[in-house]
Amino acid sequence: MELIIKLKDVMKERNITQLQLAKMANVRQAAISELCRNAREEVNLAMLTRIAIALDIKDISELIQFDETE
Repeated sequence: MELIIKLKDVMKERNITQLQLAKMANVRQAAISELCRNAREEVNLAMLTRIAIALDIKDISELIQFDETE
């Protein structure tokens, strides 16, 4: 089982760029890029919270999910 960050899809739905989100959430653009590529081994909860607030996400399943295909 793997945890998947669906940030790239959410940003596409909302027509928001990585740079725009980085500014809105006060998160480094490089971190946003890594999250979009699911390239981070660890995710800071405070950072994830700021991203969710910036994107007005009320249900965290909109942003993360478990992938059970392994």
